[in-house]
Amino acid sequence: MTTAREVFEKQYVSRTRKSRQMYEEARHYLAGGVPGGARYRRPYPLYVKEAKGSKFWDVDGNEYIDILCGAGAAILGHSPASVMDTVRQQLDRGTIIQVTGEFVIELAKKITQHMAGMELIRFVSSGSEGVHIALRAARAYTGREKYAKFEGCYHGQLDNELVSGAVFAGPGDNPEPVLGCAGIPKSILNDTIILPWNNADASVALIRKHAKELAAVIIEPVGGIYLGGMPAERAFVEALRKVTEQEGIVLIFDEVITGFRLGLSGSYSILGVIPDLRVLGKVIGGGFPIGAYGGRKDIMEKVVTPPGPAEAKDIALRRQKIFSSGTFSGNPVSVAAGVATLRELEKPGFYERIDGYGERIRSGLRKMAMDIGLQIQVVGLRSLFSVHFSNHPVRNIRDILNSDRETAGAFYMGLVANGVYVPEHHVAFTCGAHNDADIGKILEVSEKVFREIKRHQA
Repeated sequence: MTTAREVFEKQYVSRTRKSRQMYEEARHYLAGGVPGGARYRRPYPLYVKEAKGSKFWDVDGNEYIDILCGAGAAILGHSPASVMDTVRQQLDRGTIIQVTGEFVIELAKKITQHMAGMELIRFVSSGSEGVHIALRAARAYTGREKYAKFEGCYHGQLDNELVSGAVFAGPGDNPEPVLGCAGIPKSILNDTIILPWNNADASVALIRKHAKELAAVIIEPVGGIYLGGMPAERAFVEALRKVTEQEGIVLIFDEVITGFRLGLSGSYSILGVIPDLRVLGKVIGGGFPIGAYGGRKDIMEKVVTPPGPAEAKDIALRRQKIFSSGTFSGNPVSVAAGVATLRELEKPGFYERIDGYGERIRSGLRKMAMDIGLQIQVVGLRSLFSVHFSNHPVRNIRDILNSDRETAGAFYMGLVANGVYVPEHHVAFTCGAHNDADIGKILEVSEKVFREIKRHQA
């Protein structure tokens, strides 16, 4: 018997013949035919010709409403005029100068003004790099070596970040660390403590147990890639803030996705909690590569700020400092695009509009699934959302991985086969370029896909 997934894959194949041809060529030069694993999808990846506003067009000429939005980075949509104009001007001024430009200062100023606790920052080239160096700063500041992360949180692609993200082991209230992929040294696990998501009592107990060796506790205030836009509960995060303060542990918020996505103040607008350090990325680059980390002035001054002339001869002081620099740190094009983007986000009504679209999609999906007779859970808040096929609420990564992933995969395949783009099992986003017609089309396609899934379940 034909499955819903097979129906959707047949539709996909019939309309993407040039993508298939390009894949056959690309895989001779690119591993898997793609520049990064997230761009691969079964039965073969899609190849894009052009993107503008809320849409893109593949090499076959098919139009897609984009709800991936550059994994959340394209908050204004693709190639917004205000950003592109600023970038063109910067291209004429220089692209890699290795001397600090004025846009770097303006972007840093805007970030520190809007985000509570971001007293000093440093720019890097990606969110993964930002997390890695924020952890380094925490180790240098505390003199401790281990760190704790939460099961189901994604913090990037570096070795010490890919632990217990989309995999789990051990009891739910006392998780065991698990390597996220091949090629990571097992020794990484010796320095990593795994905590249970949205479980305040168990997390606090584990933090206290390991307090003397913990440099940092890092969390996504809204679980992104793996957790699909799942918010951390306010009381849970408040408990983390209290215990880390008591134990002298650096609390780090990974806001690579949520920074300037949830609002100008990031997660502070929903949680009211200020971390010691925060990592940013995506939105602050305006569609160009960027990352940043920063926070408390005393931490940044002690371990990041280079020693001044009077301190340079103090060997003990110099040994407290971390190394933090890169050829593309504060790249002129990225920071110019970032400044132009934040200027748009500062305009009244922007967040109300994209958040309203997000809520319209979430409530619409819930209602139509109920009317059709499908058991789904729609996770997310504001401009983030994801769909899981389960008859009970999903509160952590274990719930998600134990849900009906096969049917969820068919749903996401059905969206793409019908002109709404998001990768399989990926959090989706609304953006400033979406309009009422786009949202209506997203819901129309979703209903069509739901009905096809239900028909094959009968």
